[in-house]
Amino acid sequence: MPLKRKRSRVHSPSPADTSSLDHDDHVLRELIHSSLAKRDTKSGTILIKKAKGKANLTKGELGGGSFQSMGLHPSLLRSLTLQGYRIPTPIQRLAIPALLANPPRDLVGMARTGSGKSLAYMVPLVQRLGGHHSTTFGARALILLPTRELALQIMKVGKELARGWHSAQGTHAGDKPEHASNGQNLRWGLIVGGEGMDEQFEMISNNPDVIIATPGRLLHLIVEMNLDFKSIQYVVFDEADRLFEMGFETAMNEILHRLPSARQTILLSATLPKSLVEFAKAGLQNPKLVRLDAESKISSDLRMAFFSVKQAEKDACLLNLLRDVIQVPLGGKPVIEQSGNKDPEQKKNHKYSEQITAPHQTLIFTATKHHVEYLNALLTAAGYAVSHIYGSLDQAARTQQMDRFRMSLSNLLVVTDVAARGIDIPILENVVNYDFPQGARVFVHRVGRTARAGRQGWAWSFITKQELPYLLDLQLFLGRPLRSDVTEEGDHAYIDSLILGTFERTKVDEDVEYVKSLDDINHTLPSLRAVMSRGHTMYERSKGKASPQSYKRAKEMMKEPKWDLAGAEAGIHPVLLRGLGTDTERKTKEARMTLLQAVNSFRPSETVFEIGSRNNPATTALMKERRKALSKSQQRLSTLHPTVETMDTQEDPVGSEQEAELADEDEIAAVFDVSNKKNSYRDPEFYMSYSQKDSQTEKGYSLTDGASFAEQAQSATFDLAGDEGLAERKKHQLTWDKKKKRFIKGDGTGADNVKMVKTENGTKLPATYRSGRFDEWRSKSRVSLPRVGEAENPRRPIMNIGGKKWKHTKIIPSKPLDRLRSDYDRKVRRMEKQRGQQDDQTSEHSMSGKKGVKHSRRYGDKSYRQVKSELKSVDQIRKLRKTKEQKRAKNARPSKRKSRR
Repeated sequence: MPLKRKRSRVHSPSPADTSSLDHDDHVLRELIHSSLAKRDTKSGTILIKKAKGKANLTKGELGGGSFQSMGLHPSLLRSLTLQGYRIPTPIQRLAIPALLANPPRDLVGMARTGSGKSLAYMVPLVQRLGGHHSTTFGARALILLPTRELALQIMKVGKELARGWHSAQGTHAGDKPEHASNGQNLRWGLIVGGEGMDEQFEMISNNPDVIIATPGRLLHLIVEMNLDFKSIQYVVFDEADRLFEMGFETAMNEILHRLPSARQTILLSATLPKSLVEFAKAGLQNPKLVRLDAESKISSDLRMAFFSVKQAEKDACLLNLLRDVIQVPLGGKPVIEQSGNKDPEQKKNHKYSEQITAPHQTLIFTATKHHVEYLNALLTAAGYAVSHIYGSLDQAARTQQMDRFRMSLSNLLVVTDVAARGIDIPILENVVNYDFPQGARVFVHRVGRTARAGRQGWAWSFITKQELPYLLDLQLFLGRPLRSDVTEEGDHAYIDSLILGTFERTKVDEDVEYVKSLDDINHTLPSLRAVMSRGHTMYERSKGKASPQSYKRAKEMMKEPKWDLAGAEAGIHPVLLRGLGTDTERKTKEARMTLLQAVNSFRPSETVFEIGSRNNPATTALMKERRKALSKSQQRLSTLHPTVETMDTQEDPVGSEQEAELADEDEIAAVFDVSNKKNSYRDPEFYMSYSQKDSQTEKGYSLTDGASFAEQAQSATFDLAGDEGLAERKKHQLTWDKKKKRFIKGDGTGADNVKMVKTENGTKLPATYRSGRFDEWRSKSRVSLPRVGEAENPRRPIMNIGGKKWKHTKIIPSKPLDRLRSDYDRKVRRMEKQRGQQDDQTSEHSMSGKKGVKHSRRYGDKSYRQVKSELKSVDQIRKLRKTKEQKRAKNARPSKRKSRR
């Protein structure tokens, strides 16, 4: 019997064993995660009490629902406390614990503007990345944004959160005993258009942990540098509805194909539809839905006023609004000094240290960049300090213009919709819609720049007759009544309803003449106005359409005398009467407007056929009979089909003194479908609506709302063969190309279905286009990028690439000598002596030949001071003779000289 057993073969574990091991690992991870969360919660409680003191703690800073109860790292909690974030907002209270859960889960969040959505995903991002830089090459988080200003703002928020991150010694399993240093902090990378490509190449080579980018420039860098995004763990689509629209479709698809499938994806916006089919390309997996728009789609502190104006009088109405209502001062406002600041140096540099925005500062939204340039010139000629921003403006200029507005160096900021997304401007109270937006989503984002974080704000909108249907669509979306007067005191009516009115006619006429006089001050205004009008015509052609019911209702409103539309005989907007001091002045103003309205609405009873024919009885009798016939037919029609005026006065009395309530969608739809009210009896037990209850809200949130007819027809196609070969058929389908005047393959985005992207200057290029600039930069800077997962390149002043050493050889000249020093003369003589020696050596080396060639000078390549002198003194001669005699005596050799006989 052998003493040693035969070793058995190693068998692979069974599925049951594997599942048990996975279960044990999952339990261990849960235990570690819960222990770390408990430790952070306890440390956070101690930190907040030490930082603020027990007496200064407010309700909600500790306990359930606070930042401290979410298990945030103490350093992150300290950053939030120092920045003034005490109590989380509803979107933060729901999103942060869901994003920090284990295992990670995708999230789709929706809340109104100014509710803190940016902080809702930045806090989990910093917490998940640990606040430390990873030495492994490859970015770990990606944040995609639609505009450059929003990207700069998000990077500033992230750096403030990650600043001062400290990690204590490891006391739990999985902790690493290391301290944060300047080289170990999170590295942030900003990739936006308008910046230099070489700087962004260098930024990517420095291995950033978080990349904040706009889709266009990011795709350019991905193709140019052949970037690998397999290391991405955390992806954020901020303002997701704007990113997934038609303008970014090709760039977003190319970027999404390069992202790993195992990632945590977050979609956030103030206007997201319930149907996530439109975001299916984002790769969401069992996402958690957080929607906080049920109560209000816009801020409850926002007051709105709508003015009916003519297109030709918009400039005059804008000047009237800025001067009399908002009361914007002329010229640049000096920077506000803090109280108690007595140091003149601090006063001198105060405008660069803080950003202060005055309450009267105004943000003006326009349709195109041509409108921006014209209004900038017009308002500057009128004496206002103006800044302007649009998409094709240089990035440095955009940053400079925004900083001027933030620091109150300018009172007005004229922008396009490029500034409608996510930009946070403190204490901004006024937003003006010079051109009314075509969709409810854009309106929500525009007016969301004001009334943020509990502050109040005003939104002023100009409405032309062509834009009236879009206002009615907005009424359907918000579910608020449209009114023409205000009976109650205060601003509550401007929050709960849409008040429509006009400007005072006399002031508008004066401002029209004033605008004409500004052409003498700025001679470029007529040409800029002509360019703006042509651009507005093209904008109207490309603008989407409102709903058919809104167009029908708009035509009916133009015929009704009670609505304060431009050109109608009605009173001015109620908000313009609020500036009057006493009730007597207000009543006098109203009486004057009533008299003017009566004069303007006067119509003679005689027709054109009766003028000058009173003595003709035949003509008079004929017109009497005609009037009787018309009155009978009108009475007959009114009994069969009630008119719109009677319906409105019966169901929604505008002049009633009752407080305005929010209208239900069914009530608004009933008003819009007034023509079918003769058969409007509905049995609530058997009636089934053809649309959802919140269909108007989802229509406003939809990405295709307000799309052009071509886009709507493209999405309305019906295919009987199914979806299996849909992509292959679209690849070979033919479309008509206007430029080539023939049918081509694909969808017309490029020759033979080549994917095209638009650059910053508007040029269309293939999505896979490479210019070779990165290869030139890499060969010039001698930098090689490691692969994803490898160790990053160490930062050294001498780079060893390819076995060769490269070092810095720049020579910096020494400082000039100080003439007031006591040793100045001595140093000058020494420098002249050294300079003379160097000149002699240089001249001798220049005159010396090659090896084996006789030198032209007597002493070869040696300087004169290095050669022994041939002239000897008497002592030297005597010493040489004595030395010679001693050598001869020592050697005992006879003299070679012949003796004389």
